[in-house]
Amino acid sequence: MSPLVVNLWGHLGGGFGLGEGALCTARALRAAGLTVQLRHLPLATHADGAEGAAAGSAAAAIDLVHTNPNVLRQTDGLAERLQLEAPLRIGFWAWELEAFPDGWEVGFPGLDQLWCPSPFCATALGQRSPVPVTALPHLIDWQRADRLAQLRAGRSGCGEPFTVLYAFDFWSTRGRKNPDGVIEAFLAAFPAGGALEARLVLKLASASQFPEATAQLVERCAGDARLQLITNHLSAGAFDALYAQADVVLSLHRAEGFGLLLAEAMAAGIPTVASGYGGNLCFMPPGSAVLVPCRRVAIQRSEGDYRAGWCWGEPDLEVAAAALRRLAEHPAQAAQLGAAGRRAVRQALDPAALAAVVAERIGCLLRWGGRAELVKALPPNHPLRRLQ
Repeated sequence: MSPLVVNLWGHLGGGFGLGEGALCTARALRAAGLTVQLRHLPLATHADGAEGAAAGSAAAAIDLVHTNPNVLRQTDGLAERLQLEAPLRIGFWAWELEAFPDGWEVGFPGLDQLWCPSPFCATALGQRSPVPVTALPHLIDWQRADRLAQLRAGRSGCGEPFTVLYAFDFWSTRGRKNPDGVIEAFLAAFPAGGALEARLVLKLASASQFPEATAQLVERCAGDARLQLITNHLSAGAFDALYAQADVVLSLHRAEGFGLLLAEAMAAGIPTVASGYGGNLCFMPPGSAVLVPCRRVAIQRSEGDYRAGWCWGEPDLEVAAAALRRLAEHPAQAAQLGAAGRRAVRQALDPAALAAVVAERIGCLLRWGGRAELVKALPPNHPLRRLQ
């Protein structure tokens, strides 16, 4: 007898939120003792680095579709790639606002369960979900995080400017990710000609697909050499180099479903300053990062799926600027914050704990009427057998 097989459908090339999230879910499924067959759903909007994603041809008990209904609906030919034949089906959606997203109800038919990356997200999606909704936080690549932590521990940093790292994908929308607020907070923290030497590194993904917005940010940063824009695609190793150089990672988002960049940064021991609003709070308790207060405000202009009149959080840029300045002036405090963040994420995103969530949720599926035969087919010592 063999372990339970799951077909995981997603954008497995990684390199952006939904893609990296699917890879995190694959780790959690494997940690729970499941056999995962990767089924790649390519997107023309993002670089495709998936390799071996079609491996495995065993009959699966579960199809897990790790993408959002709007992506399936709006991407030509993507829905037709789904060949769902397993008797059980789970959806994994990522969402960032308190309101349920318009039109996503079309994704519910056929689902037995819905998973998402944070309790914040689960609360929003649960408002209209006819099936159980479970928060399964992303299981990051801990081997990579440990390598980065060791790399950072070995750097001297002497003579280098205090480096603030910010990254976002234009497909996540400029309004939600708020690069303009990041620039404003940095300039307030480190005025030109001040005593503190600092730089802001802004990594912009999908810049070539948003030339007008990119040009606006380039113009905004022109004339100040401390504002460094990176608009080309970076390999995983090159991005890790950015992490290794950073003294702080900054996110002044107005809404966030999880915050994978923040989780990775904290896991590597990088001090983090972030909006105290959204899904990032599931791994970012007070004391593990600088949580910037946010006012709940109405969205003024629709952008993507984020509609005018819905609400998100407006971060206090003065508090963010003061935090950046304090971390630059007091490196010992910054080091303590980085260590606290690493401990907090290690606890919140522990592989064994997330594997237990997976086991419980799939165990519930297997206990429903007519599905006992799936449990009986498992090896005698399989961890899911305890859920009979």
